Amino acid sequence: MKVWLSLPFLPADGLLRLSVAAEDAGVTGVALSDHVCVPIDFSSPYPYGGGKPVALPPEAELPDPLVAAAGLASATTGLRFMTAVLIAPLRHPVLLAKQVATVSAMSGGRFDLGVGVGWLREEYEALGQSNFDDRGRVLNEMLPLLRRLWTGEPVAHDGDHFSFEAVAVNPAPQADVPIFVGGTSNAALRRCAAFADGWVGANHSVEELAGIVGRLAKARAEAGTEDRPFEIRTGIRGTVTRDRLDALRELGVDSFLLAPWQIGERRESIYDLPVNVIVDALPELVELIRTA
Repeated sequence: MKVWLSLPFLPADGLLRLSVAAEDAGVTGVALSDHVCVPIDFSSPYPYGGGKPVALPPEAELPDPLVAAAGLASATTGLRFMTAVLIAPLRHPVLLAKQVATVSAMSGGRFDLGVGVGWLREEYEALGQSNFDDRGRVLNEMLPLLRRLWTGEPVAHDGDHFSFEAVAVNPAPQADVPIFVGGTSNAALRRCAAFADGWVGANHSVEELAGIVGRLAKARAEAGTEDRPFEIRTGIRGTVTRDRLDALRELGVDSFLLAPWQIGERRESIYDLPVNVIVDALPELVELIRTA
Protein backbone atom coordinates (compact mmCIF):
# COMPACT_ATOMS: atom_id res chain seq x y z
CA MET A 1 0.00 0.00 0.00
CA LYS A 2 0.99 3.59 -0.52
CA VAL A 3 1.52 5.64 2.61
CA TRP A 4 0.05 9.07 3.26
CA LEU A 5 0.89 10.95 6.44
CA SER A 6 -1.82 13.04 8.06
CA LEU A 7 -0.48 16.25 9.62
CA PRO A 8 -3.15 17.97 11.74
CA PHE A 9 -2.57 20.29 14.68
CA LEU A 10 1.00 21.24 13.83
CA PRO A 11 2.67 24.65 13.61
CA ALA A 12 4.30 25.71 10.37
CA ASP A 13 7.80 24.58 11.34
CA GLY A 14 6.45 21.15 12.36
CA LEU A 15 4.68 20.79 9.02
CA LEU A 16 7.89 21.60 7.21
CA ARG A 17 10.09 19.19 9.18
CA LEU A 18 7.64 16.32 8.93
CA SER A 19 6.99 16.84 5.22
CA VAL A 20 10.71 16.66 4.47
CA ALA A 21 11.07 13.63 6.74
CA ALA A 22 8.08 11.97 5.08
CA GLU A 23 9.59 12.37 1.63
CA ASP A 24 12.89 10.94 2.87
CA ALA A 25 11.05 7.96 4.38
CA GLY A 26 9.24 7.09 1.15
CA VAL A 27 5.82 8.51 2.01
CA THR A 28 3.69 9.21 -1.06
CA GLY A 29 2.06 12.35 0.29
CA VAL A 30 0.90 14.32 3.29
CA ALA A 31 -2.67 15.28 4.17
CA LEU A 32 -3.52 18.66 5.68
CA SER A 33 -6.63 19.31 7.76
CA ASP A 34 -8.94 22.29 7.73
CA HIS A 35 -10.80 24.52 10.14
CA VAL A 36 -10.99 28.18 9.21
CA CYS A 37 -11.64 29.05 12.83
CA VAL A 38 -12.40 27.39 16.15
CA PRO A 39 -15.52 28.62 17.95
CA ILE A 40 -14.90 29.07 21.66
CA ASP A 41 -18.28 27.56 22.53
CA PHE A 42 -19.95 24.92 20.39
CA SER A 43 -22.37 22.05 20.79
CA SER A 44 -22.16 20.43 17.33
CA PRO A 45 -21.59 16.66 17.65
CA TYR A 46 -18.43 15.23 16.15
CA PRO A 47 -19.50 12.49 13.69
CA TYR A 48 -16.47 10.20 14.19
CA GLY A 49 -16.24 10.24 17.98
CA GLY A 50 -18.38 7.22 18.70
CA GLY A 51 -20.86 9.38 20.57
CA LYS A 52 -18.20 11.02 22.69
CA PRO A 53 -17.86 14.82 22.79
CA VAL A 54 -14.85 16.19 20.96
CA ALA A 55 -12.37 18.67 22.36
CA LEU A 56 -11.16 21.27 19.85
CA PRO A 57 -9.16 23.78 21.86
CA PRO A 58 -8.99 27.31 20.50
CA GLU A 59 -5.19 27.22 20.65
CA ALA A 60 -5.03 24.20 18.29
CA GLU A 61 -2.58 24.82 15.44
CA LEU A 62 -4.52 24.77 12.17
CA PRO A 63 -2.58 26.48 9.35
CA ASP A 64 -4.55 27.09 6.18
CA PRO A 65 -4.07 23.85 4.20
CA LEU A 66 -3.96 25.43 0.74
CA VAL A 67 -1.41 28.05 1.72
CA ALA A 68 0.58 25.39 3.58
CA ALA A 69 0.58 22.99 0.60
CA ALA A 70 1.98 25.64 -1.73
CA GLY A 71 4.73 26.47 0.75
CA LEU A 72 5.62 22.86 1.54
CA ALA A 73 5.82 22.02 -2.16
CA SER A 74 8.79 24.37 -2.49
CA ALA A 75 10.70 22.35 0.14
CA THR A 76 10.06 18.96 -1.50
CA THR A 77 10.45 17.44 -4.95
CA GLY A 78 8.17 14.41 -5.31
CA LEU A 79 5.92 14.48 -2.26
CA ARG A 80 2.22 14.92 -2.98
CA PHE A 81 -0.22 16.97 -0.92
CA MET A 82 -3.91 16.78 -0.23
CA THR A 83 -6.55 18.32 1.98
CA ALA A 84 -8.22 15.81 4.28
CA VAL A 85 -10.58 17.34 4.22
CA LEU A 86 -11.24 20.90 3.11
CA ILE A 87 -14.64 22.18 4.23
CA ALA A 88 -15.48 23.28 0.72
CA PRO A 89 -18.95 24.82 1.29
CA LEU A 90 -17.29 27.48 3.46
CA ARG A 91 -15.71 28.86 0.26
CA HIS A 92 -17.06 30.39 -2.93
CA PRO A 93 -16.31 28.00 -5.84
CA VAL A 94 -14.62 30.67 -7.98
CA LEU A 95 -12.23 31.57 -5.18
CA LEU A 96 -11.60 27.91 -4.33
CA ALA A 97 -10.94 27.08 -7.99
CA LYS A 98 -8.36 29.89 -8.10
CA GLN A 99 -6.64 28.75 -4.90
CA VAL A 100 -6.47 25.09 -5.91
CA ALA A 101 -5.22 25.92 -9.42
CA THR A 102 -2.47 28.05 -7.90
CA VAL A 103 -1.42 25.28 -5.49
CA SER A 104 -1.36 22.84 -8.39
CA ALA A 105 0.84 25.20 -10.41
CA MET A 106 3.18 25.92 -7.49
CA SER A 107 3.58 22.21 -6.73
CA GLY A 108 4.02 21.00 -10.29
CA GLY A 109 0.71 19.13 -10.17
CA ARG A 110 1.39 17.41 -6.84
CA PHE A 111 -1.93 18.28 -5.24
CA ASP A 112 -5.17 16.36 -4.62
CA LEU A 113 -8.28 18.14 -3.38
CA GLY A 114 -10.04 16.28 -0.58
CA VAL A 115 -13.38 17.82 0.37
CA GLY A 116 -16.15 17.34 2.87
CA VAL A 117 -19.08 19.25 4.29
CA GLY A 118 -17.78 19.65 7.83
CA TRP A 119 -19.63 19.11 11.07
CA LEU A 120 -19.24 22.33 13.05
CA ARG A 121 -22.33 24.48 12.63
CA GLU A 122 -20.82 27.27 14.72
CA GLU A 123 -17.90 27.58 12.31
CA TYR A 124 -20.30 28.18 9.43
CA GLU A 125 -22.17 30.76 11.47
CA ALA A 126 -18.96 32.56 12.47
CA LEU A 127 -18.21 33.06 8.76
CA GLY A 128 -21.67 34.37 8.01
CA GLN A 129 -22.74 31.22 6.19
CA SER A 130 -26.39 30.25 6.50
CA ASN A 131 -26.15 27.09 4.41
CA PHE A 132 -25.08 24.56 7.07
CA ASP A 133 -28.25 22.49 6.76
CA ASP A 134 -27.92 22.54 2.95
CA ARG A 135 -24.14 22.06 2.78
CA GLY A 136 -24.32 18.67 1.07
CA ARG A 137 -26.28 20.07 -1.85
CA VAL A 138 -23.94 23.05 -1.94
CA LEU A 139 -20.97 20.71 -2.35
CA ASN A 140 -22.81 18.70 -5.02
CA GLU A 141 -23.14 21.89 -7.04
CA MET A 142 -19.53 22.94 -6.42
CA LEU A 143 -17.69 19.81 -7.56
CA PRO A 144 -18.59 19.75 -11.28
CA LEU A 145 -18.35 23.54 -11.31
CA LEU A 146 -14.76 23.41 -10.05
CA ARG A 147 -13.77 21.10 -12.90
CA ARG A 148 -15.29 23.52 -15.42
CA LEU A 149 -13.49 26.48 -13.86
CA TRP A 150 -10.17 24.60 -13.98
CA THR A 151 -10.30 24.51 -17.77
CA GLY A 152 -9.27 28.17 -17.82
CA GLU A 153 -12.11 28.87 -20.27
CA PRO A 154 -14.92 31.36 -19.52
CA VAL A 155 -17.59 29.83 -17.30
CA ALA A 156 -21.02 31.22 -16.47
CA HIS A 157 -23.18 29.55 -13.88
CA ASP A 158 -26.74 29.85 -12.66
CA GLY A 159 -27.43 27.30 -9.97
CA ASP A 160 -29.38 26.84 -6.78
CA HIS A 161 -26.58 28.16 -4.59
CA PHE A 162 -24.22 30.11 -6.85
CA SER A 163 -24.83 32.38 -9.81
CA PHE A 164 -22.38 34.49 -11.80
CA GLU A 165 -21.72 35.78 -15.29
CA ALA A 166 -18.89 34.35 -17.38
CA VAL A 167 -15.50 34.42 -15.67
CA ALA A 168 -12.15 32.78 -16.41
CA VAL A 169 -9.86 31.39 -13.69
CA ASN A 170 -6.19 31.12 -14.53
CA PRO A 171 -3.64 29.61 -14.24
CA ALA A 172 -5.46 26.48 -15.31
CA PRO A 173 -4.03 23.25 -13.88
CA GLN A 174 -1.78 21.50 -16.38
CA ALA A 175 -3.39 18.17 -15.45
CA ASP A 176 -6.63 17.15 -13.81
CA VAL A 177 -6.70 17.83 -10.09
CA PRO A 178 -7.83 14.59 -8.40
CA ILE A 179 -10.86 15.09 -6.17
CA PHE A 180 -11.42 12.97 -3.07
CA VAL A 181 -14.64 13.11 -1.09
CA GLY A 182 -14.89 12.32 2.60
CA GLY A 183 -17.85 11.31 4.73
CA THR A 184 -19.69 8.10 5.54
CA SER A 185 -23.36 9.00 5.16
CA ASN A 186 -25.24 7.55 2.20
CA ALA A 187 -25.42 11.06 0.72
CA ALA A 188 -21.64 11.48 1.05
CA LEU A 189 -20.96 8.12 -0.60
CA ARG A 190 -23.34 8.93 -3.46
CA ARG A 191 -21.52 12.25 -3.88
CA CYS A 192 -18.20 10.45 -3.93
CA ALA A 193 -19.43 7.90 -6.47
CA ALA A 194 -20.81 10.57 -8.77
CA PHE A 195 -18.09 13.20 -8.71
CA ALA A 196 -14.83 11.95 -7.18
CA ASP A 197 -11.64 10.15 -8.10
CA GLY A 198 -11.48 8.56 -4.67
CA TRP A 199 -12.78 8.36 -1.12
CA VAL A 200 -10.85 9.58 1.92
CA GLY A 201 -11.61 8.11 5.33
CA ALA A 202 -11.15 9.38 8.84
CA ASN A 203 -11.11 7.55 12.17
CA HIS A 204 -12.65 4.12 11.51
CA SER A 205 -12.28 0.54 12.69
CA VAL A 206 -11.59 -2.25 10.20
CA GLU A 207 -15.14 -3.50 10.68
CA GLU A 208 -16.59 -0.06 9.98
CA LEU A 209 -14.46 0.25 6.86
CA ALA A 210 -15.74 -3.07 5.55
CA GLY A 211 -19.27 -1.72 5.66
CA ILE A 212 -18.29 1.63 4.13
CA VAL A 213 -16.40 -0.01 1.26
CA GLY A 214 -19.40 -2.21 0.51
CA ARG A 215 -21.78 0.75 0.50
CA LEU A 216 -19.37 2.73 -1.65
CA ALA A 217 -19.21 -0.07 -4.21
CA LYS A 218 -23.01 -0.13 -4.33
CA ALA A 219 -23.14 3.66 -4.79
CA ARG A 220 -20.63 3.50 -7.64
CA ALA A 221 -22.61 0.74 -9.35
CA GLU A 222 -25.82 2.76 -9.04
CA ALA A 223 -24.04 5.85 -10.42
CA GLY A 224 -22.58 3.87 -13.32
CA THR A 225 -19.03 4.86 -12.34
CA GLU A 226 -17.72 1.49 -11.14
CA ASP A 227 -15.36 1.22 -14.14
CA ARG A 228 -13.79 4.66 -13.55
CA PRO A 229 -10.33 4.67 -11.89
CA PHE A 230 -10.87 5.11 -8.17
CA GLU A 231 -8.73 5.12 -5.03
CA ILE A 232 -9.62 4.40 -1.41
CA ARG A 233 -7.35 6.35 0.93
CA THR A 234 -7.93 5.82 4.64
CA GLY A 235 -6.40 4.96 7.97
CA ILE A 236 -7.68 3.03 10.97
CA ARG A 237 -8.48 3.76 14.57
CA GLY A 238 -5.94 2.36 17.05
CA THR A 239 -2.61 0.62 16.60
CA VAL A 240 -1.11 -0.10 13.18
CA THR A 241 -0.37 -3.82 12.93
CA ARG A 242 0.43 -6.22 10.10
CA ASP A 243 -2.86 -8.09 10.56
CA ARG A 244 -4.91 -4.91 10.38
CA LEU A 245 -3.00 -3.72 7.32
CA ASP A 246 -3.64 -7.07 5.65
CA ALA A 247 -7.35 -6.66 6.38
CA LEU A 248 -7.36 -3.22 4.75
CA ARG A 249 -5.58 -4.55 1.68
CA GLU A 250 -8.20 -7.31 1.40
CA LEU A 251 -10.88 -4.61 1.48
CA GLY A 252 -9.26 -2.84 -1.47
CA VAL A 253 -7.65 0.06 0.36
CA ASP A 254 -5.03 1.57 -1.95
CA SER A 255 -3.36 4.08 0.38
CA PHE A 256 -2.98 4.06 4.14
CA LEU A 257 -3.52 7.40 5.86
CA LEU A 258 -1.20 7.35 8.88
CA ALA A 259 -1.95 9.63 11.82
CA PRO A 260 0.98 11.22 13.66
CA TRP A 261 -0.26 9.98 17.05
CA GLN A 262 0.09 6.41 15.74
CA ILE A 263 3.84 6.91 15.35
CA GLY A 264 6.18 6.22 18.27
CA GLU A 265 5.12 6.09 21.89
CA ARG A 266 1.50 6.52 22.94
CA ARG A 267 0.58 10.05 23.99
CA GLU A 268 -2.22 11.38 26.14
CA SER A 269 -3.39 13.99 23.65
CA ILE A 270 -3.53 14.27 19.87
CA TYR A 271 -2.45 17.88 20.33
CA ASP A 272 0.84 16.72 21.89
CA LEU A 273 2.89 15.83 18.83
CA PRO A 274 6.66 15.74 19.47
CA VAL A 275 8.13 16.21 16.02
CA ASN A 276 11.54 14.70 16.85
CA VAL A 277 9.98 11.45 18.08
CA ILE A 278 7.77 11.18 15.00
CA VAL A 279 10.68 11.85 12.64
CA ASP A 280 12.78 9.12 14.28
CA ALA A 281 10.03 6.48 14.34
CA LEU A 282 8.50 7.21 10.93
CA PRO A 283 10.77 5.18 8.58
CA GLU A 284 10.18 1.83 10.30
CA LEU A 285 6.41 2.25 10.31
CA VAL A 286 6.37 3.42 6.69
CA GLU A 287 8.29 0.30 5.69
CA LEU A 288 5.77 -1.90 7.52
CA ILE A 289 2.86 -0.32 5.66
CA ARG A 290 4.52 -0.28 2.25
CA THR A 291 5.30 -4.00 2.44
CA ALA A 292 1.85 -5.02 3.71
